[in-house]
Amino acid sequence: MNRSIIDKEILTVKDVGNFLRIGTNAAYNLIHSKDFPVIKVGQCYRVPTKAFLKWVENESEVREGKTKW
Repeated sequence: MNRSIIDKEILTVKDVGNFLRIGTNAAYNLIHSKDFPVIKVGQCYRVPTKAFLKWVENESEVREGKTKW
């Protein structure tokens, strides 16, 4: 069953990659970057959906020349 990321509370690295249309290696590089909302559980990384969507919004604003605040 495919669910939209909006329907999930927690995302996997694969979910993040699929949403951003980037490869797995790029997604792992992203989750290790500063200010990216990630939770490490044992050896697994999980991303809270609401925080991820807020991060995407903030990054979009920065790319458009707006400030984050």
